[in-house]
Amino acid sequence: MAQPLFIGLGANQGNKIKNCEQAIEEILKIDTHQLVSRSSWYMTQPWGKDDQDWFINGVIQVKTCLDPYEILEKCKEIELRLGRRPNVSWGPRAIDIDILFYNNLMIKTPELEIPHPHIHQRNFVLIPMAEISPRFIHPVLKKTIEFLLKTVSDQRKVLKFT
Repeated sequence: MAQPLFIGLGANQGNKIKNCEQAIEEILKIDTHQLVSRSSWYMTQPWGKDDQDWFINGVIQVKTCLDPYEILEKCKEIELRLGRRPNVSWGPRAIDIDILFYNNLMIKTPELEIPHPHIHQRNFVLIPMAEISPRFIHPVLKKTIEFLLKTVSDQRKVLKFT
């Protein structure tokens, strides 16, 4: 049975929007993935490492029949195909694809953590997520995305781009 999956996308190297759009195209080519909704694109200040170019970020919701580990593997393959190279944590990247939520599933292993552990701390995730699913309830924190956005302490700028 298809499960709701929320994916965060970001890029701050090359043609940022094109990279993110290509990532969406590739994600939708994965067997069983069907686009449910997508946010606008946002220009965002870097998080965790300030001395780099601003990012373009957005969130999509898809339906999937794949398990979370299959999705992770496919997303890593897409990142490599679109030019992502290993670098420092939170450093510059041609594309970043993060699994934010997989239905209400909670996983914490060395390879994968769902929900993504920093969602509630990052405006660049909460703002586009709230645009497409404000009443989604974070399965660990038991609070809506809308509530998390109202209470987040992140002061980095997030500017709607498209």
